[in-house]
Amino acid sequence: MNSADFTSDAFVAKMDSYLKNHLSPSRYEHSASTADTCRALAAKFGYDQKLAYFTGLAHDIAREYSKEELVEWASRDGKPVRDLDLASPVLLHGRAGAMVLKKEFGIEDQDVLDALSAHTTGTAGMKSLAKILFVADYIEPKRKHITPEFLASLEGLDLDGMVYAVLMGTLNHLASKGKGVDPEALELKQELEHAE
Repeated sequence: MNSADFTSDAFVAKMDSYLKNHLSPSRYEHSASTADTCRALAAKFGYDQKLAYFTGLAHDIAREYSKEELVEWASRDGKPVRDLDLASPVLLHGRAGAMVLKKEFGIEDQDVLDALSAHTTGTAGMKSLAKILFVADYIEPKRKHITPEFLASLEGLDLDGMVYAVLMGTLNHLASKGKGVDPEALELKQELEHAE
């Protein structure tokens, strides 16, 4: 299925209805708010707004799956399921979601699938759509942890600058909780720091 098909009003309405019926109300509200934020970022950075909106809407399609479902769906992408993933299965919901979109909804657009796969931790080599989703998922207005000061600090940054700010916010939060960091997030940090 090409992007013109799955970003059509009819298909987006179908996905919206599916998510309303398969996600908790709060998770659905987060998904809809992330979609709106993706569209706004896409407009700001000259990216396809319909594609960004759909990706934001669908990004947490597998977020409320059981550990077993997450492992089963994520393993379909051909990448290994790591010990880190098994210890914290929620890390797999992006990869699982990408496979649900591909297998259940016929979506083959690699940028969309990659964006879903990478949105939890980030990864080196992300394309624009993945970066937009990574930022939008973190800053959407329903997020309680985002301060006006943090949002103000993003003003004037390019997309990579926003990704770096969000990534550092996540890494600092994990450090404050004494939690480990996914190696892919560290690879993204290194990539962004060396791009400057």
